[in-house]
Amino acid sequence: MALFDEKVSSQLKGILGGMKGRVNLVYFTQEFECGSCHDTRLFVEEIAGLSDKLNLTVFDIVKDKEKAEYYRVDKIPAIVVLDEKDNDTGMKFYGLPGGYEINSFMKSLIEASGVKEAIPEPIMKRIAAINKDVHLQVFVSLS
Repeated sequence: MALFDEKVSSQLKGILGGMKGRVNLVYFTQEFECGSCHDTRLFVEEIAGLSDKLNLTVFDIVKDKEKAEYYRVDKIPAIVVLDEKDNDTGMKFYGLPGGYEINSFMKSLIEASGVKEAIPEPIMKRIAAINKDVHLQVFVSLS
C-alpha cells in the first residue's frame, strides 16, 4: 500500500532531485511495533525509495540498544538524519513527519545532502556568540 499518490510522489521526487550528496536515514522501531511505528516505517521506506541518494537502515531499539545509545535515541518511532559520511546532523524526527511536518523533514534531507541555506550575517554573529552547549527541541502539533 502506497502512502503517496502519483502526484505527491512526483512532487517529492522533484524536491529530492535538489539533493547534492547522499543522505543516510536511520530508523528505529521495535519488533512489536508501537501504534505509529508501522505507518512511520512505511513513510520512511517510501521516501527512501524516491531517490537513489537516500539510504535507509532500520534498527530495533531493543535488539540494537548500542546503536540507539550511539545515536541518542530513547523513544520510537525515530528517524535520524545522517550525511553521506554517516555524520550525525543532529536532526531527528520522533513520530510520523506527515502533514505540515513533511516540509521540515524534506528540508532536513536537502540540508543534510550539502545544500545549505544562507544564514544572514547578524544571525550568524548571534550564533557565534553562544558560548555553551545548547540542546534544542521543536515539538509540533496540529492542535
